[in-house]
Amino acid sequence: MNGLRSSFLRAVSGISHNNVFIQRQSPILSSSFKSITNFNPIISKSSFSTSSIAFKTNTSTRTKENVHDLETFFNLIGRNTIEHVGLFESDLAKFLNTTSSQMKNMGIDVSTRRYMLRWKHKFVNDLEPLREHKRGKKKNGGERNAKTVIAKRNALKRLEEREKNAANEADEERIF
Repeated sequence: MNGLRSSFLRAVSGISHNNVFIQRQSPILSSSFKSITNFNPIISKSSFSTSSIAFKTNTSTRTKENVHDLETFFNLIGRNTIEHVGLFESDLAKFLNTTSSQMKNMGIDVSTRRYMLRWKHKFVNDLEPLREHKRGKKKNGGERNAKTVIAKRNALKRLEEREKNAANEADEERIF
């Protein structure tokens, strides 16, 4: 088995000294491979584009260079983080040196703390202009609960329609 495999590989990888594939006369391979002639391995430089890459520069005013105080930082990242300015004594350096466990001891809730830490990392490394990332809103109670929430909502609509129709029929009977 191993000898058959090695002979097959030798037949397939028939590469000559100048890296041009030469067809081996094999009944298995003769119909599927054709020899390559007039192969030029040198690629001319004129086939590649030599234009310079245009880099987009950050022209936003919400960058690290333009934010000097904590109040501005919290205003730019939003989500009511401005409420926590007093905990850091309005000092940007103190905020940047505060760890997650210290923020937890200060009484900042988990989602706000994670949001602030994410923006702290982006700010220190100058990864993204400061802006507010809106909180996601669940539709129909989230992906796992969507079917039950929609079914309950439809059941309530049907119940309200029945009660409304029953009240309308009772009013019509009183009239006559």
